Amino acid sequence: MRKSLIITLVASVYVLLGMTSCNKEMYDEKKYRELIHYNSAVDSVDQQHMWQLSEVKSLRFEVPSGSKYTQLHFYTGNPLKKDTVELMNRLDVTEGQKGILSLSVPYLQDSIYAALVDASGNYTVTSVPASQGNVSFASATTGRPMAIIRNQSYTYLFEENFPEPSNDYDYNDVVLRIALERTARNQITIHVTLAAVGAAKQIAGCLRLDGYGYGAIDSVYTISGKTFNDGIAKNSYYFYDKTDNLVAGRNNEAVINLFCDAHQSMMFKVSAGNGILERKKYNVSNQSSETYQITDEPIVSYVVTFKEEYVSSLNYFTLDNLDPFILTEYNSGIFETHLERFKEAQVIMDYFVDTTFKDLPWALMVPQSDFHYPLEGQSIGYRKRTEDGIVALMGAYTELGHSFGEWAEDHTRFYDWYLHPNIKMTY
Repeated sequence: MRKSLIITLVASVYVLLGMTSCNKEMYDEKKYRELIHYNSAVDSVDQQHMWQLSEVKSLRFEVPSGSKYTQLHFYTGNPLKKDTVELMNRLDVTEGQKGILSLSVPYLQDSIYAALVDASGNYTVTSVPASQGNVSFASATTGRPMAIIRNQSYTYLFEENFPEPSNDYDYNDVVLRIALERTARNQITIHVTLAAVGAAKQIAGCLRLDGYGYGAIDSVYTISGKTFNDGIAKNSYYFYDKTDNLVAGRNNEAVINLFCDAHQSMMFKVSAGNGILERKKYNVSNQSSETYQITDEPIVSYVVTFKEEYVSSLNYFTLDNLDPFILTEYNSGIFETHLERFKEAQVIMDYFVDTTFKDLPWALMVPQSDFHYPLEGQSIGYRKRTEDGIVALMGAYTELGHSFGEWAEDHTRFYDWYLHPNIKMTY
């Protein structure tokens, strides 16, 4: 019975989603829901879920009059202590200056550290509760930074199957680590690491700057002069062949091209004698084999320079303005896979998006630079009743009270699930 239902539903979805670029009237919402619910890794999903673990906060500041400070920094921890902290944002300032600076703040973060920096590199640091909107340096501490400082970085995880439900929900078909840095008054630098490719088929990737049109950008170049597409023959790009650093989306959005073929950007092997690309899976297994390979993670840093009229808006630019997405071919059409809040964007391609109900998403963002994503074939976390009524807890993030499945069922709780991996099931 169970096997026949799968066959029926899968056959249905091939018909239902045949409307890729033409006959959308063929779409049957009821059958599509049945298919996704049957394959879901959880019994129920909070229909208010946006799958967010961070939020944008704007902090008001005032640089003391008569001071010689040149910069204002915001950190995840105290830079005066021997620790590893992330730089959340920074701004060139002058004495007496007032203003607002926005930050992307994880829900779990209780405090933010603000630091005024002088020309000699001395830091004047104060702690600000994450719930507070104003910065005061009345009781600050002065010293030299002792922490290891990194740019704030988040991990982005993608499933390759959109618009079909996933087979495993291991969220490792493409894994990106993205860090953001304000490098000049009119410039940001986006550091993109391609950490893993666990997909079986070709995947392309792009990055939209949410809220910014193509005309807002003066230029985009990479620090190394190289991109993820270097050394790849253009005739192998297949369904996506745009290689300019900056392109205009369907609605004239600013879009940075990342890679046309994720496998080739990581590493590839052409089978001897026939020239056919052999697609291995990279950094999703703890052992290399004929199918899996452990390899270095390529990094490309994109320097984005904005036109003068957009400079003031950069004080509000955070990781939340980044919309990384992948493109995959399915049933003669090309689909984009976005984070839930950008699900309807359709930046490069035109296709149908069902927004009437929610199940597990095809993409996740985790506010952690070294998030332990699941190994190939390991679900991110099941919490589902079996046929005999017993609740099953299986997968990489299933610690009771701190599980992914519980968070899926209640978007207001269990935000700390990503801090509780099963190390044996994660990379």
